[in-house]
Amino acid sequence: MSEPASPLPSARVEPPRTTWPHQLSHDRILRVGDVLAALRMEFPSLSTSKLRFLDAQGLVAPGRAPSGYRQYSNADVERVRYVLRQQRDAYAPLSVIKDRLEALDSGLAHEPLSLAAAGDGSDGLVSIAEAARLTDTQPEIVLTLVAEGLVEPVSPGVFARDMLPLLAASVRYLEAGADVRELRSLARAARREVDAATAAAAPLRRRDDRGSERAASAVRVEAAGALFAALLHQSDADGD
Repeated sequence: MSEPASPLPSARVEPPRTTWPHQLSHDRILRVGDVLAALRMEFPSLSTSKLRFLDAQGLVAPGRAPSGYRQYSNADVERVRYVLRQQRDAYAPLSVIKDRLEALDSGLAHEPLSLAAAGDGSDGLVSIAEAARLTDTQPEIVLTLVAEGLVEPVSPGVFARDMLPLLAASVRYLEAGADVRELRSLARAARREVDAATAAAAPLRRRDDRGSERAASAVRVEAAGALFAALLHQSDADGD
């Protein structure tokens, strides 16, 4: 009587060997100042102490140079951006953010890279098709936004890459159930706030303090975005 065949080994899915985002470089070549510079426009209040706090909480784990300075990778920068967005936009507590990061690290969850992390084209321009791909929409939607004057191409069929965040935000707003008329109204209100923030920073311009002027304007614009998000959350809560 022949011996029973040995069972075949079950196939195993190897877990990712890096932390999320796995597709970005994990070579630690950036210092704290580089991280602050990369994120300053989106998070003007980000500080060295905040980066140290995220490190202490285990949300981001930079390496250390022989001198003791923290060293970050491009992947670390995107991870910091994710944490700050979760705090600002989703009001998520650190424990929830940590659970979400662990799911991303293990490959159990997926999160698209931010446009800032996706990389720049050599000439800073993208076609309508590429803009649609990067913002996860259809070219027809992009063309509608152009026709409505909500986004502006630099020439027919070509966008500046720095227009992509506005395009992506417009697409997400429409996907949330709004129509173009509502989007146009919101865009007008946002532009009024940007104009007001620029005017409020005018005294700094007269002192030729351009860096402080941009920072002051960016802080007010970020605060306006946070206020708008909070009002939406409160409206939802009142409706429950």
